Amino acid sequence: MKKRHIIGSFLLGLLLTVNTGCEDFLDQKDTSGINENSLFLKPEDGYSLVTGVYSTFHFSVDYMLKGIWFTANFPTQDFHNDGSDTFWNTYEVPTDFDALNTFWVGNYIGISRANAAIPILQRMKDNGVLSEKEANTLIGECYFLRGVFYYYLAVDFGGVPLELETVKDEGLHPRNSQDEVFASVVSDMNIAAGLLPWKAEQGSADRGRATREAALAYQGDALMWLKQYKEAVEVFNQLDSKCQLEENFLNIHEIANRNGKESIFEVQFTEYGSMNWGAFGVNNHWISSFGMPVAISGFAYAYADKKMYDSFENGDLRRHATVIGPGDEHPSPLIDLQDYPKLKDFATKGNGNIPASFYQDEEGNVLNTCGTVENPWLDGTRSGYYGVKYWRNPEVCGTRGAGWFMSPDNIMMMRYAQVLLSKAECLYRLNDSNGAMAIVQKVRDRAFGKLQNSAVEVPAPANTDVLKVIMDEYRHELTGETSLWFLLRRTGEHANYIKEKYGITIPTGKDLMPIPQTQIGLNQNLKQNPGY
Repeated sequence: MKKRHIIGSFLLGLLLTVNTGCEDFLDQKDTSGINENSLFLKPEDGYSLVTGVYSTFHFSVDYMLKGIWFTANFPTQDFHNDGSDTFWNTYEVPTDFDALNTFWVGNYIGISRANAAIPILQRMKDNGVLSEKEANTLIGECYFLRGVFYYYLAVDFGGVPLELETVKDEGLHPRNSQDEVFASVVSDMNIAAGLLPWKAEQGSADRGRATREAALAYQGDALMWLKQYKEAVEVFNQLDSKCQLEENFLNIHEIANRNGKESIFEVQFTEYGSMNWGAFGVNNHWISSFGMPVAISGFAYAYADKKMYDSFENGDLRRHATVIGPGDEHPSPLIDLQDYPKLKDFATKGNGNIPASFYQDEEGNVLNTCGTVENPWLDGTRSGYYGVKYWRNPEVCGTRGAGWFMSPDNIMMMRYAQVLLSKAECLYRLNDSNGAMAIVQKVRDRAFGKLQNSAVEVPAPANTDVLKVIMDEYRHELTGETSLWFLLRRTGEHANYIKEKYGITIPTGKDLMPIPQTQIGLNQNLKQNPGY
């Protein structure tokens, strides 16, 4: 099927999910009776149009889990796969890995929806259906989302084809360069920033929609990929009076702190009375369940490396808010391991050849730690260490699911600490190492608890190389989230960093994902990344 026909079919599918402007903007309604003549005649049609662009994030479980979380973490070697995708551990991602094709397709669906929506929203403004303020905000969201989709395509694949308006030909275009894609991201985010409100100007019903802060954060990030560090600092400076750090690192990812003060952009997920696999809007629980031990979720497909656990300095509170291992409790006051039904069952009946006592403490009670030092939860060849940023207690939000561990929560894509560390890198590139380290110190002060207790003495970084200090802070602040590998690759020192930390040489070209072979088969103008 030719690409223009695929894109044309999206127009009536843009209203699959609806935003009324006064309810959660992922709420849904029946759209089976919609036809072209009935569209775009009232304000809620414009909101519905844009919600269709946001819904790209819910395109597939593979979109968020394997297209972003896997690619942001497995190449760092801080996390490893023990499921069916162990090729991540050696950088040998196959060109026919279907999840990357799903991610590619999903992003281009979102891009096509944004391209189609922008002129429609302009007409709705011209015709008086939408007020100027409403239309400008919605158009700004489309530019922002298109920029986000291209941003994540570029950090994964490098250069990709740029489609910046509704495709009128066969759509079989060659790849633009990585720099051209990031230049497009800069342009889209610049337009978006001029149209979007600040977070403080949003009503509570719009919380989670794109803001000026989000557009500026991604614009600055994209400028860094283009090595335009002075311009990036100027953009990041606009956030200084608008964004804040959480005083307590642990609070960043607490379920009670969605869209908190440090958050700049989060993908919103909807709560349901009963959680289960495949439910629309709750694909985030795959990230959670895949990273939990077998005794908790039955999966443990993503486990942490002990070297990452050991790399945190003594006194760094981020360690246990990031990863736990044998003998460690979960740091959240909302989560007790002993509450999880599977662990209770193992502590009563055992797990195959593993006796029940393996899951009990010295008094015979259900363990409340991630295994013990004497009996770590290795579950085969795993390390016994697990990332904890996305663990949730379903009881907290009243959505106990079939596996109990399922629970909806937002996925944070951009937060202020990442902006600060990026700004520090910019200053270093501009030969202002003192300025860079002053910003790093703000992040480290929080990491060691000084924002909660001013009497705390924060140690100086062990490393004296400023760029390596910044890369270490990227790692300890953001590992297990949705950006680390992309930030390391952006520095250009990622291969040396992995060699230093893990003794692994990244095969030539394998720091990028392969262009999906399915797409090359459909479009002979696409060329594969070197090394594949």
